[in-house]
Amino acid sequence: MQAFLSFLLSTTGLVIGVVAKSFWDQLVERQEELARIKRNKKLEILERQLSEFYWPLYLRLEKDNLIWQKVFDQKNGLEEGIRRRLETDFILPNHTEIMTILEGKIYFARANSELSDEILKYIKHLAMYKAIREAGILDKNPIDFGEPFPKEIFRLVKAEKDNLQKEYDRLLDLEKRE
Repeated sequence: MQAFLSFLLSTTGLVIGVVAKSFWDQLVERQEELARIKRNKKLEILERQLSEFYWPLYLRLEKDNLIWQKVFDQKNGLEEGIRRRLETDFILPNHTEIMTILEGKIYFARANSELSDEILKYIKHLAMYKAIREAGILDKNPIDFGEPFPKEIFRLVKAEKDNLQKEYDRLLDLEKRE
């Protein structure tokens, strides 16, 4: 009888162990699945932030910087008519695209207060710039109406784009391991 009881306890212990292991494995598998889902959602959000907001905004700001630095901030001998055409045909349409990005995708920014403040200053600057040009005022700029160009916008957008891209690459295991 004692042998049977010992066998029964051993068997019961084995069954309990197998069942406990099965539950443990299911729990671990569920945790891993939840981690994968969370990672994939984070990747999806980062991808949309980058592809729909930060990269397009950054590239448009880069184009704007190029024209301002090469044409408007320098005395390069370009006649006023050419400068006005560049403003009308390139700068103002580029600003329109920037405003479209900002107004349509701002929710992707998830920006800190410093970047949010710069974006709002930039929106005001662009709105004033467009308004005075549409009013035919060609000899004044937004700064003359109290809306200077926010000097940190490009740096802050670039920094956030770089941070998000680094996080995205890390999650995809694309970042170089050191």
